[in-house]
Amino acid sequence: MSVKFIEASDEDAIEISQILEDWAKSNHEIPLAHNNDERADYGRWLLEHTSVTMIQSNGRVIGFLALEKHTIQALYIKKDFQRLGFGQAAIRFVQKQSQELGLWVLQSNIDAQRFYQRLDFQLVEISDGQDNDYNLPDFFYSWKAAAA
Repeated sequence: MSVKFIEASDEDAIEISQILEDWAKSNHEIPLAHNNDERADYGRWLLEHTSVTMIQSNGRVIGFLALEKHTIQALYIKKDFQRLGFGQAAIRFVQKQSQELGLWVLQSNIDAQRFYQRLDFQLVEISDGQDNDYNLPDFFYSWKAAAA
């Protein structure tokens, strides 16, 4: 598996938005929380408010990871590249740069919960979803680097 992590630039905004749009269209069990204009502007918003890393394989963008301080705000891998180790590589990449990380996962997303648990994230908070865009119950997971 060939993978590169590259700091995103303003030129990546459209690609980020398209990755989110493709995800939204393929996840029918999760309601669309944003209108078309908001989703189209998502890449620009993330670039302004978070640190975005583009994930590439063989010269192609296959996903992105957005980090706000110690919170992973987004990790999206294009559908054709899921379950091939790219998401794990992205998390390991950011773990090497951090002492602690946190993220929210929808309670209905069992696969994501298992994914993060395998990467040593621990469940620390349960929410009814009133504070997320989807109004769906979610969990907050936390990871801390092992003490040296």
